[in-house]
Amino acid sequence: LHNMAELGLERICYNFMSGGDWARTTTVIRERGRALVTRFNIADLEATVFGDLAPTSEEQLWGNLERFLNDILPVTEDAGVILCMHPDDPPLPKILNQHRIMNCVENFERLVTMCPSLSNKITFCQGTFAEMGVDIPATIRRLGNHIEFVHFRDVTGEPQCFHVTFHDNGPTDMVAAMQAYKEIDFSGPLRPDHVPQYFGEEDGPAGYTMLGRLFAFGYVRGLMQSAGFE
Repeated sequence: LHNMAELGLERICYNFMSGGDWARTTTVIRERGRALVTRFNIADLEATVFGDLAPTSEEQLWGNLERFLNDILPVTEDAGVILCMHPDDPPLPKILNQHRIMNCVENFERLVTMCPSLSNKITFCQGTFAEMGVDIPATIRRLGNHIEFVHFRDVTGEPQCFHVTFHDNGPTDMVAAMQAYKEIDFSGPLRPDHVPQYFGEEDGPAGYTMLGRLFAFGYVRGLMQSAGFE
């Protein structure tokens, strides 16, 4: 951690998703311009996705998280490194036999109050919070200075079934979202995430091909200028 800080790497995005990482059930849904995007549909989820794992409970997860933070936060504070918790994606309370806990705004508030620390912060993944059905600009203001890292993206649908959209083609008011970041004086890193693969573009990792990312960076930069970021 000290080596990270010396290199200027002051934030760690991590998650507490039991059983795996972010989940999608297909990568070939058509979006605008015949671009390909990823989708999650719990009806298509197979047990093999998470393997043969022992079931978890919410109590176990909260207890494990608190012990982890109590052990690691003194080290991160000393090193000047910030832990930024990413929400569960999808933000469901349970997937197959695995409970999850970072799936609602109230639980993120519990996270930061459970172990108060300048190193205990939030990765605000807009798409995942949008899956929760919350008002994105209002939630940015609500979580305020606990937000230290932003994944700027959008989705359409609900936690049980949703797909990624172009950054300017989803239900979230992205102009209002950027204005909310300005209002809370956000100064951390903000990056686009889970982009479409353009029609005819060379195949690459689903959600991380180049042309969609270039479009997103330009769109984000324009929004930042309109909101008054320097």
